[in-house]
Amino acid sequence: MVSLETARLAIRNFRSADWEALHELIGQYEASGLAVYDQPWPLSPEAIRQVMQWFVRGDSYLAVCLKETDRCIGLVALTPESQAEEIAAGPAFSLGYIFNFDYHGQGYATEACRAVLAYAFERLQARQIVSGTAAANLASCRLLERLGFQRTGESISSFRCAPDGTPIRFIGYSFVLTRARWRLVDKPRTA
Repeated sequence: MVSLETARLAIRNFRSADWEALHELIGQYEASGLAVYDQPWPLSPEAIRQVMQWFVRGDSYLAVCLKETDRCIGLVALTPESQAEEIAAGPAFSLGYIFNFDYHGQGYATEACRAVLAYAFERLQARQIVSGTAAANLASCRLLERLGFQRTGESISSFRCAPDGTPIRFIGYSFVLTRARWRLVDKPRTA
């Protein structure tokens, strides 16, 4: 079980009761222009309940909730990267996130991701965290840079097709944050 706190947020494992908040979050995301840069999410309530059952069983997908109300306003994913060198050097993880658009621009994503990074580097002894985003998603690029990530590359990707079947291509950026670099940036504070 993961349970982290910041000044304004509780970051915890998803609970079955969070499915409606997840449904709203995913529906909002899928309706946005950002969705073309990601794998499609299921949208039906039944499919979201199935996703929720999977989220509840693990520690990789975390609910980001307002401390005062326990309202789920986002999710942060910290998924293991499987590589042979992990055994000697420590594990590597991939960071992802989605936040309810009503809460954008208020620092919640930065606050939540900093807490999750602290958890990964301090408790899980992560060697590095990787992430990626579309070059066109400027807010996400700025967030990763603010967290201390460094851009390591770019690629042309496609996860979806236009109505005529043509792949929707976009430029994606790869980012990495090593344990050594994380120690140099402002360390996250968790309560």
